[in-house]
Amino acid sequence: MYIIQNEYLELIVSEIGAEICSLRNKMDDLQYIWQGDPKYWSDHSPLLFPAIGDWKDNKYVIDGKEYEMPCHGFGRLEKFEIHCKDTEMICTLHSNKEIQTIYPFDFSLTIVYSLDRNILHVEQFINNESEKEMPYSIGEHIGFCVPLFKGEVYEDYYLEFEKEETANRYPLLNGRTIGKPVPCLMQTKRIPLHSEMFANGAWNFKGLSSQRVCLASEKNQHKIIIDFPGFSHFSIWSVPNASYICIEPCNGIAASEEEGYDPYQKKGIHVLKPGHSEIVTYSVTLLSPKVDAFLENEEKKSILSKRISVRKFRKKVVTKEKIMRILKYAMASPSAGNSREWEFIVITEDAAKEKISQMSPYAVPAKNASVLIIPCLRKEKEWIDKQGNSWWVQNMAICSYGVLLAAKEEDLDGVWLGFYPDEMRVKLLAEYLKCENVLLPFSVIALGYRDGEALEKDRYDSDIVHFFSVSEKHCSS
Repeated sequence: MYIIQNEYLELIVSEIGAEICSLRNKMDDLQYIWQGDPKYWSDHSPLLFPAIGDWKDNKYVIDGKEYEMPCHGFGRLEKFEIHCKDTEMICTLHSNKEIQTIYPFDFSLTIVYSLDRNILHVEQFINNESEKEMPYSIGEHIGFCVPLFKGEVYEDYYLEFEKEETANRYPLLNGRTIGKPVPCLMQTKRIPLHSEMFANGAWNFKGLSSQRVCLASEKNQHKIIIDFPGFSHFSIWSVPNASYICIEPCNGIAASEEEGYDPYQKKGIHVLKPGHSEIVTYSVTLLSPKVDAFLENEEKKSILSKRISVRKFRKKVVTKEKIMRILKYAMASPSAGNSREWEFIVITEDAAKEKISQMSPYAVPAKNASVLIIPCLRKEKEWIDKQGNSWWVQNMAICSYGVLLAAKEEDLDGVWLGFYPDEMRVKLLAEYLKCENVLLPFSVIALGYRDGEALEKDRYDSDIVHFFSVSEKHCSS
C-alpha cells in the first residue's frame, strides 16, 4: 500500500489496479471509502480500463482475430509502478506480452493522485504507443460509505446534481447487457437513496447536463462532492442492503443487445490515434463542519481576504528593506508578452508627499502615508502585439494591485490613488517628478501602518457570478 497525506486528508492506494483503498478525513477521523465485505462486494474503487462493464459475450474481434475482454477490463487487475512525492502519487501501467494476449496494443496508463487541502485530484493519462488506432474506455467505480455514522440509515442520504436533470436510465438486463432507456429523472436535481433501489442493477445515464454531483445526508453536515468534467456517461450502483454506493463517471458503457464484436463501433468508445494521448480528470471534495471551519480560518489568514483600502496611517517608519521586498513581489506580476514595461518611483519625503496629495481631490491620503510607490510606464518599452494592440494599462493595473498585496504581506495597509487616465493629474505628477519624457505615471499607491481599526468585508456576491454552458448556450448563476 502507498500513502500520501496532508493536514486534511490521508489517501491509501494499492499497487494492484492503482485502486483507492482508503480516503480518510483526518480532522474528523472519518473513513469515506467502502472497506469491502465479501457478502456484498470485496472491492473499494476499481479502475475501469479499457472496458466499462461487459463487452458483448466478453469478447471482441480485431483484424479477424478474437480476443477476450474481462468485465470492466483488466486495468483493475494489473500491478502498477507507484512513486510518491509529498502530496502526489504517480501510478503507471505499461502494456506487456501478457496484456497483449487480450489487448493487442502498446500503451501506457498513468494515474496521478494529488491532495489539495480537502480535495483529491485524479488525472488519468492514456497514451497510444502503437502504430494503429486503439479503442478504449475508462471510468471510475468509487465505493463510498453510506451511511457514514451509526444510527443513520441508507434512506437518510441522497445524490444532488448541480443542475436540474431530465434523463432516461439505461437498465442492465441480467446484470450484464444495457437495455432500452426508460424514463427516470424529470426536472430534478436530487436522487433519494433507498436500500432496494439497485435490486435490478446499476442506474446508468448518458449525456447529463451536470458535471458535478454531491452525496449528502439529511442527518449530518458531511458532504462528498465529485466533479467529473468531460465524462460522457454516469452510473450509480450498490447491492440491496449494503452500506455503500458506487459513483461512476465513465467514458463508455456496457454492451447493448444490438452491438457486434467490432470495438471501434462500440457505443461510448474512444479511439486514440497512433502516438496520441488523452487526459481524463475528476476530483473528490470532502466537506464537514470541522473542515469548513478550518478552511474559513485559513481564508481569514490570507492576505487576499485581509486587503482593504486604508486611508489613515500612523506615523511609523516603513523601512527600506520592507519597500524593496514589496517591489520584489510587485515585479513578479504577470505582463502581456512578458514585457515588464514598469519602473517604480518611491517617495518617502514629507514635502513630496504633501505636494502629490494636492494633485487630485482623491489623493489626500498621500500626505500622511509613510511611503508612496508610483508604478510608471517606461515609454520606450511599451509593447505592441502583432495585431497592433497595446497592453500597458492592463500590465500597470495588475502591477499596482501587486504592490497592494505585497504591502499586506509585509503587514502594511494602503490605498490605490488614481491618476491615469486623467491627463491633467498625470501631467502634473510627471512634471513634478521630472520624468515626463521617459516615464508615464500610472497610479500612486499610498502605504503605511493603519491608524485605527478597519473592518474587513466579505464582498463575495454569488449573483454576479455566471457559469457558461455550451450545451445550454447561456450563463447561469
